[in-house]
Amino acid sequence: MKGRFFHKKRHDEIPESRRLAPDAEKIKRAICNAYGIDESAFLSSRRGILNEPRNVAIFLVRCLRGEKLEEIGRQFGIAKYSSVSSAIEKMKREISVDRNLRFRVKNIEKTLRNSQQQT
Repeated sequence: MKGRFFHKKRHDEIPESRRLAPDAEKIKRAICNAYGIDESAFLSSRRGILNEPRNVAIFLVRCLRGEKLEEIGRQFGIAKYSSVSSAIEKMKREISVDRNLRFRVKNIEKTLRNSQQQT
């Protein structure tokens, strides 16, 4: 069942779509595997330094699960929801211009989709 509706991602007309999407912890684990990092890397942030794995995780949690910005902030240790929104918008821009990043994000989504179909 999960595999059948996962491709629709977060959709208002399919109330179960959020429950069928991978949870934030699965998304974090998939990104840790893809980037070869541990989960503590999601919590580190320094002004002006790009933390691509963290931003990809934030982007995917928002896109796949439709989580509220405040909730995503709590999951990643970000105090302001505006910072979460900025990270998401930055990822949208980066994905649109960086083909390699777009390919990495698509591969992570594919991995998540395959793991959801197996459960």
